[in-house]
Amino acid sequence: MNIKLLIGIVAASFTLATMACKNGTADNTAQASDNGITDFEIKQTVKSLERNYICEGAETYYDDSTEVYSTVRIAIEWPEVMGGNDLKTLKDSLLATIFDKPEATINASMLKAAENPEGADLFKMKLIDSIPTMKPAMVYSRDMIASIITFSPKFISYQIMTAIYNGGAHGMAESRYINYDFATGKVLTYDNAFKPDSEAELLNAIKDNLMTRYNVSSMKELDKRGIFADQIYVSKNFYLQGYDIVFHYNPYEIAPYSEGSINVRVPYFQIEEALNPKVITLLTDNDF
Repeated sequence: MNIKLLIGIVAASFTLATMACKNGTADNTAQASDNGITDFEIKQTVKSLERNYICEGAETYYDDSTEVYSTVRIAIEWPEVMGGNDLKTLKDSLLATIFDKPEATINASMLKAAENPEGADLFKMKLIDSIPTMKPAMVYSRDMIASIITFSPKFISYQIMTAIYNGGAHGMAESRYINYDFATGKVLTYDNAFKPDSEAELLNAIKDNLMTRYNVSSMKELDKRGIFADQIYVSKNFYLQGYDIVFHYNPYEIAPYSEGSINVRVPYFQIEEALNPKVITLLTDNDF
């Protein structure tokens, strides 16, 4: 995947997220005009960065003449203005989730991340303009993408995806999610989204929806379909979308790598007793 495609991914999701909104730089909150149309002004910046390296000394490590390269590609939808809401906590949470050791700003964090490519612990890295494509080579890679997957004037949900390849049969990708409540200026976490002692109810709902997804009627059948039935748990990695709470499982967490990531969509009304009232309001209150 090249950086142009990465930018295309975040740009496309940004377009979808803002179709119902008015682009601009004003910091006014959502306001209804005389004709009933509500304006919610937003501004985002799609930040992207690519750094390419040749791994010097790799031929000794691999005992052949194959050249080894490493690339870091980052593409982030960075919030600037969203209806006049305070975005500090959202920005801080994005930095902490995207980067292992974030700097004070998004630009500084991106530059620091790009200076530590995959393989840097094994080889001496030499910065190059681009990776040659005319001859066989091994290319280590790290792709980091942060993009909106759900947007409303009440809350916003981000997916932060990191995909890494550092040799072997295949790479590894994982996603994490941030749900941000504009009214409270807080991130929704498992502890503040769900009521205490609700794990059993949530687990049953997740299992039921997994069985429906795979068109089976028992956990034994689900296990035969490749899901690790005895390892299913309530993921604290979730996002809000439509009327659903979507519980996300990265590869290997409840299924083999071949199944990829698994999203279990649970309609809010199935677990209404387990949800804190604020979450129900976010999912059902369309009154701006």
